[in-house]
Amino acid sequence: MSDRRSTTWIRILDDAVGLIVIVVAIVAVLELAFSFLYALEVLLIGLIAIGIAWIVMGVYVLRAYLYARVFMLITGFAAIVISVLNFIFISLPIEYLVIYPAIAMLLVGSSRLVLGLFIYEIPLWIRMLQVLAGILTLNLAAYVFIFPGITLTGVIILLVVSFLANGLVRLIMGRTDVKQKIMQKNEDVS
Repeated sequence: MSDRRSTTWIRILDDAVGLIVIVVAIVAVLELAFSFLYALEVLLIGLIAIGIAWIVMGVYVLRAYLYARVFMLITGFAAIVISVLNFIFISLPIEYLVIYPAIAMLLVGSSRLVLGLFIYEIPLWIRMLQVLAGILTLNLAAYVFIFPGITLTGVIILLVVSFLANGLVRLIMGRTDVKQKIMQKNEDVS
């Protein structure tokens, strides 16, 4: 019964983070008409939510695969730190403010790839979904570095598409019983 309760709150967290990230992405597109900085700040709120979800995933969910857990924890903490630093240093030139969320999304995409490629306890269709979302996220975040002449509006649109993909994957993960299969036992968490 306690295993069911513990997976329930993680499923609720996945659903909440998925919805937050999708709503944040839509609001960022709408805010883009008014101010680039407002749109970026809205995306940073979503990045904090993504970071929290990766930390929870790394701490509570994965039974084995220590390297995957460490990578997910690093991704979560990095996403939160990058978001907070962007809020603190919002007066930096806009070109720098865009680079940091792109770096965080590179880490998120890499974590999705790790989850999809190396965690064999997850059903194959969900692993493939993770891999596809990871590749999409990596590609969209990498465009910021590959094409430095891209407009700031274009950068926000690329990040929004990446956020939408990650939010949808979170919602799908929250609606499946995957967490129960890869949930740590209470005595394993220390």
